[in-house]
Amino acid sequence: MKLEPECIACIFSQALRVCETLQLDKSVTKRVLDEVALMIPGFSFSETPPQVAARVYPKIAEILGVDDIYRDYKAEAVRHAAKLIPVARERILKASDRLVAALKASVAGNVIDLAAKQSFSLEEEVKKVFETPFATDDSEELREMLKSTGYLLLIGDNTGEHLFDILLMEQIEDLYPHIKIGYVVRGRPIINDVTIKDAKEAGIDKIARIIDSGVDTPGFDPGRINYETRKHYEKADLIIAKGMGNYESLNDTVKKPTFFLMKVKCGVVASSLGREIGDIICYRNKGACNV
Repeated sequence: MKLEPECIACIFSQALRVCETLQLDKSVTKRVLDEVALMIPGFSFSETPPQVAARVYPKIAEILGVDDIYRDYKAEAVRHAAKLIPVARERILKASDRLVAALKASVAGNVIDLAAKQSFSLEEEVKKVFETPFATDDSEELREMLKSTGYLLLIGDNTGEHLFDILLMEQIEDLYPHIKIGYVVRGRPIINDVTIKDAKEAGIDKIARIIDSGVDTPGFDPGRINYETRKHYEKADLIIAKGMGNYESLNDTVKKPTFFLMKVKCGVVASSLGREIGDIICYRNKGACNV
């Protein structure tokens, strides 16, 4: 999905949101905003929003003298999510359709997003998501494809959310024991996206092979993946991509059966999908082109 004018305003507002979240003083905030404003003429409508963000966030990190802007907030997100996992797991195990329940639990975790303008309560999402229908629902097609899938790649999104992804992988492992799972993470800290360190600390290596994509954007950019990840991507029979950043990066370039699993948190993505902000989505992109 290519950059839209609204995305430019959103990315600039994200810079302000970083400053507000970190409670930076006015002088540092102005310096951050000045630097990001100077970058705007270099934004191109041929780029995806995550490709632009991959330049903006490192610039902010450089100004602040840190390598992981949201490190402390990611740790808190993990602690917060961990408290809700037992409740979500119990709901899945009691559900008449454990796969759909696990898909919805995974989407509930997608509300943990420090880049989104629209925010949602994780507690409220966990409470209601199991009774909320997918606005776009290709879960039956996913169920059928899982029956013949040998290797599944689940492309992660945000830290904290990855704990809910474990619930989905647990059910896939139980319902489809023939499937091997790869869990793809970002190649470096950007926004609050999940990295190999976060995934290992959560014990994801006990249920899936953790794959460090090498990608430095807040979305799985096929043009930036490392050689090892490209081998896994080409080997995979099926892709499940979590969140808007992965949708923005992959939707126009998929060459594999790909299901996007997310909470819609922005008007541009909502328009692209023909849905509303707040909708939950399980959508298969049926197009294909060369990466």
